[in-house]
Amino acid sequence: MNDEKIIEMLFERDEGALRGVEQKYGAFCHTVAANILSLREDREECLNDLLLALWNAIPPERPQCLKAYIAKIVRNLAMKKTRSENVWRRSKSFAEIGEDFLESIPDSFDLCDQFESARAGEILNELLESLPEHERDVFVLHHYFGEKVAHVAADMGFSEGKVKTILFRTRRKLAEKLQKEGILV
Repeated sequence: MNDEKIIEMLFERDEGALRGVEQKYGAFCHTVAANILSLREDREECLNDLLLALWNAIPPERPQCLKAYIAKIVRNLAMKKTRSENVWRRSKSFAEIGEDFLESIPDSFDLCDQFESARAGEILNELLESLPEHERDVFVLHHYFGEKVAHVAADMGFSEGKVKTILFRTRRKLAEKLQKEGILV
């Protein structure tokens, strides 16, 4: 079943669309959630919440790219679960990602508050659009989808050192842009 058909079925309130999402994107969603949540039960709950969120959001939303739309929902649900249940301690791999990202940002920067601001999001998007595609892919795979450096390196055909260098330079560029805009103090 293609994405357009799934979206049309959701607009028609046909529950078969949810089965189509599970069949087509279930494994992908599980991987996104697994990069953030370590417990299988938490990941399954996240995937069930995704189906409810899709049912409630479409209509009126009509996403241009269903896979990206689904990935964003799953990631946000998983992140919400980590915050609400204090799962950070159980989710070691994602905590490591947070630590290396935070190293590039001054201590006085309140990540949760600042990144929720529209301007910080715009700055991040501008930076990502300005990067070569391979650098953007590395950054998004690691920081957005929670992929480990080794996995990103294997996916991209790079050495782990090259991936670490790309991540370091991109984080530094982001910190500089945020400072220039007065978001970092």
